[in-house]
Order: sequence, then C-alpha cells, then structure tokens
Amino acid sequence: MGIIQRQGIQSTVITYAGIFIGCISLLWVQPNFLTAEEVGLTRVLFSFSFLVSTVLPMSAGNVIARYFPRFRDATSKHHGFLGFILLFPAIGILICFPLLLLLKPFIVAQYVEESPLFANYFSLVFPLSLILTLLAIVNNYLYSIFRPLLPALGQEVIIRLLFIFLIFIYASGFISLEFFVLSFVGTYLTQLFLVLYQLIKIGNISFKPDRALLTPQFLKEIRKYAWMVFLAGIASMAIKLMDVIILGQFVPLALVGIYGIAAFIPIFIEAPINALDKVANSQISNSWEKNDIKNIQDIYYKSARYLYLLGGLLFLLITLNAPYVLKWLPAEYYQGLPVISILSLSALFNLMTGSNSSIIFTSEKFTAGSIALVSVAIIDLVLLYTFIPIWGIEGAAWATCAASLLYNAFKWLYIKVKFKLQPFDLRTLYITAAIIATYALTSFLPLWGNVWIDCSFHTILAGTLYFIFIWYSRAAEDLIPVLKQFTKKK
Repeated sequence: MGIIQRQGIQSTVITYAGIFIGCISLLWVQPNFLTAEEVGLTRVLFSFSFLVSTVLPMSAGNVIARYFPRFRDATSKHHGFLGFILLFPAIGILICFPLLLLLKPFIVAQYVEESPLFANYFSLVFPLSLILTLLAIVNNYLYSIFRPLLPALGQEVIIRLLFIFLIFIYASGFISLEFFVLSFVGTYLTQLFLVLYQLIKIGNISFKPDRALLTPQFLKEIRKYAWMVFLAGIASMAIKLMDVIILGQFVPLALVGIYGIAAFIPIFIEAPINALDKVANSQISNSWEKNDIKNIQDIYYKSARYLYLLGGLLFLLITLNAPYVLKWLPAEYYQGLPVISILSLSALFNLMTGSNSSIIFTSEKFTAGSIALVSVAIIDLVLLYTFIPIWGIEGAAWATCAASLLYNAFKWLYIKVKFKLQPFDLRTLYITAAIIATYALTSFLPLWGNVWIDCSFHTILAGTLYFIFIWYSRAAEDLIPVLKQFTKKK
C-alpha cells in the first residue's frame, strides 16, 4: 500500500489546499462580491452540466479504471486504449445532445418561475457538459498511468483560483453578467487544456486501438460492464446533484445559493476519501486482476480506519465552529447552519466505510452495486420531492443524508457477505466514542462573544480532547510508522 499511501497523502494535501481556496471563495468572495442569485446560478449551471457529463461518456471513466490494466504497456502506447475509450463519449454525444435539445423547453419551464437566470443561460449546459466529460476521461486516464498530481491540482486548486479572479473582474464592473457566465465555462476549458498538455507531454498515447485485444467476447464483457456502471454513474451523480437541481424548482435561486454555500463546507470532511479513491481505484483494479485479495483487504481496512479517524476530527471542527463561521457572512446565510450539520453527518458516514465503492465496482460483482445505487437514487429522489416542499433546504439535506447512510450500509454488508472482508473492529468503537465524548464536552462550554476567540478556543479544545481520547484508546497506534514511511527519502 506504499504507493497508495504516498500518492493518497499528496492528493489529500492538494485537495485540502483546494478546499482552503474554496472556503475563501465560498465564505468570503462569493457572498460579498456576488448576489445570492448569481451564486445560485453558477451552482445550478454546474450541477446540471455535471449531471449531463455523467451520461455523455457512457461509463468511459469506469471502463478505464477496470480494464486499463489489461492494456497497460508503455512500449506499445497502451495498445491504443485512449482511442478506444474516446468512442464512448462520441456515442454519448450523438444520443444525449439531441435528446437534451428536444427536452430543453420542458426543462426550462421548470425553472422559469423560481430560477429565471438559469433558464436564460440553459444553453451553456451543452458546452460545459462536453468540457466536463473530456476532463473526466483525460483525468481518469492520467490516474490509470499513475500521474494523479496535475489532474488533482487542476481540479482542486487552479479552477478555484481562476473563478475567484473572474469574480473580482466581474465585481469591478469590467465585464457583463453574460460575459461572466461565459468565462465561468471558460475556466473549465482552461483546466482541460492543462491536462491535455500533460498527456501530450508524457507521450505513449495512440488513438489507434489494437484490434487483437478487442475480441468479440471482450467487447461483450465491456458492454455489459459499461451498461451497468453507466446506470450506477447516473445514480451516483444524481444523489450528489439532485438536491441543488430540485431545490431550484421549489425555492428562490437565492436560497439555492445559500444551500450551495452551506453544502460546500462539509466537503472538507469528505476530501480525504475523494483524494484516496482517485489513487486506490487503479490499485484495487490491479489487485483484482492478480487476485491479490490480501492487498484489497489491507486497503479496505486501513482506508476505513484512517479516514474515520481523520473524518471524526474534521466533523468536530466543522460542526462546532459552523455557527461562528457563518457570522462572517451576510445574515441571510445563517439559514444554512442546519444544512452544514446534517451534511457533515452524511460525510462522516461516507468516510467510515473506506474505499468500498472501488472494491465493488472494480470486481466481478459490479452488477449488484449498480442495482443498489440506482435504487438508492430513486429513494433519494422520492425523499427530495417529499422533504423539500415541507422543510426547504433542510429537507434537501436530510434526503441526501439518508441516501448516503442507506448506500454505505448496503456496501458494507455486501462486501462482508460476498468477499468476507470487514473494515471494522474494536478501534472503530473507540473512535466513535471519542467523537461523541469530544462533541459533548466541547459544545456546552461558555462563549466569549468574539468570533475569532470562540473559533480558536473550540478548535484547540476539541482537537486536544480528541487527541487524548484517541491516544489512550490506542485507536491509531499503527499510524505513526505510516507517516514515518511517507516522509522517508526515496
């Protein structure tokens, strides 16, 4: 697990740098230099385009992760695998864009009343979704050849810096709203050019597939896999994005913007698993190819415990300090406080079960994972349409949290039954007890009335108490050698 640890930590550092920049953007720049409606516009435009970009590649990203090990051979330019994989989005575009164009009047009609700005700029969904599709494919290809750093840097850091720069230009009055939205799409095009440049610089790419490897039996296997994971991919993105998309139908765009700001903060908790999965996906796929169950078990166990350990601390810091952080924003944003707590709990569930998605979807049992994910997405959709009209943005958060809990519970049980792998032990209970005890002791302390003092006091106290509980329970006694190994010179 040495490569995973090293690249996972590197990716996590980049991810947290990006989240720090994102916090500045979402908690200071956007609320102070954009209206809540303009924030909502960028959130809905991106979320809708991202959902479309999940459909366009026709599971190309998952096919790369699962089947690239069979094509891996730098001397033969990986048997033209990149050219083969680009056929997937080409087919997706021919199917999806005409359908989206046909449905445009109906879709726009759903947003005209509450979100008229999005209705006006709906046409930008087409180029943005195409750019996001190509970005995902190139990034996945670079992850598969173990070059994860620039894709992570572009996705987490560069794109956010460009957006902040764009906001300042717009707020200064140098460009119109229309040019601002067009430039927002252009920031992702810039990111695409960067990763394409790296791909070309690395070389060893060919757009001519090796037909000797593309046997009828192999193509049949890929079609089956791609179809099932295609449904799972749509469901996965739907779970992540439907809350924002459906909110725009029931509440004003300004409230969608408030929800978007609040929903971003818990992403800080999920950052480690997002960074780890980008690296672990290819490693677990290689392990399945070699039938190395021991390595898979090692990744599963360590990822679950280390992520839960770190996630517990992040959960405490975010939920305890959220009331003070929101005081830095305009008063209307305080409505998002319950959303932060609910989605932070959802993020903690996700970290607690480790790299479970990678294990299922790179194995021969991917069909069950796809069916479960589609089922959870349907449940989430029903909950969203039920809860949002009643509780508004809090209803959206509770629906998302429930979907996350259901899906992770299924993955844990399925892996335990089918693969006889179990990521939990007594240390999991120790970590859980440490989180509960720290939260209980810290949340009832008196406040000083100053945002900076209250944040600093709660952060230091919660961190100290959590460290003490973890240290004396020995829940992380084997983590120190891992850190020493990472810092050791190669």
